[in-house]
Amino acid sequence: MRPSANASSDYHMETPLICHLNPAPGETVRVISDLHLGHERCEVPSIPELAPLLSGIQYLVVAGDLAETRVCDWREKGLKLREEFRQLCRQHKVKLIELSGNHDPDIRFMIASLWEGNTVIMHGHAIYKEVAPWSWEYLRNKPACHALIKQYPDADSDLAQRMELARAMCQLTVPIMRREGIRNPLIRGFMHCFWPPQRPLGIIRGWLTSGRKANQFAEQYFPQAENIILGHFHRSGTWHFGKRTIANTGAWFRHATPYFADLTDGKLVRYAKAAAILNNASPANSSLLN
Repeated sequence: MRPSANASSDYHMETPLICHLNPAPGETVRVISDLHLGHERCEVPSIPELAPLLSGIQYLVVAGDLAETRVCDWREKGLKLREEFRQLCRQHKVKLIELSGNHDPDIRFMIASLWEGNTVIMHGHAIYKEVAPWSWEYLRNKPACHALIKQYPDADSDLAQRMELARAMCQLTVPIMRREGIRNPLIRGFMHCFWPPQRPLGIIRGWLTSGRKANQFAEQYFPQAENIILGHFHRSGTWHFGKRTIANTGAWFRHATPYFADLTDGKLVRYAKAAAILNNASPANSSLLN
C-alpha cells in the first residue's frame, strides 16, 4: 500500500533519496547543521563571517535546516541568505551538499552516504514519525498527524517511505513560530517554551534519548554505518555504541551551541565548537578523535 496522492508533499520521493559520496583519500568532509538562516532566533553572525568554516576542506555537508524555507514570515529572508551561503561556498571552491530538514523540506536529498555506507549524515527528524513530537505543529494537530502516519504503513521498515513521511509531515500544517496574542514578551516567551507541559518535557526527553534513538534508527536502516552525524535536536553531543559513533552538531540558534564534525577516509577525526574556527580559538576548545 502506497500513501495517497494528497498525503505526499510537493517534493515527492521520485527524486533520489540518498546522496552518495566517495571522497578521495585525504579529502575532508565537514558537517554542520541547523543554521536556520532567516529565523529571528538564528545566531549566524553574517554569511561572510562563515568563510573560515570553508578553509582546508573539500566538502561541506549541511545536515538539514540550513534556512527557513517553509511558508512563513521568514521564508523570503531565509531564501536570500541561503543563496548567499551557496555563493560563498562556490567562491571558496567547496562542494556544498545540502540535506533536507524539517524547516527546509524543499531540499532534494535527505541523506548523505559516504564511503559506501561507512558514514551516514542526516538531519534526524525522521527518527520520529511525528518529526518533532514537542513542536507546536504536532501538539496542536495530533489527529491530523496521526492520520498522516497511518498512510505510511511500511515506514518502520521501508527507508524511502519513512523519509517520505518525514517530508510530508513537515508540510502538513502551517508553521507556528511564536505565541501570538500575548503582548508581554516575557509571558509570550514563557508560554511558547513551557506551555503546555508536554512541550518542555518532550524537548528534555528528546535531548536525553537522542543518541539512543539515533542508534536504533541506524540499526534498522544503516546497520553497516560506523559514523552517524545528525542535527535536529539543537543539542550537541557524541555517543558510542559498539563500533558506531554518533555525533550531533548542535545548532546556530539561541540557547544552543553550534559544532562541526570533520571526517577523513571514513573516520571522524574532529568534533569541535564552531567557535574554535570562527574565533580562532585555541585547540583546547576542540576534540580530536583518533
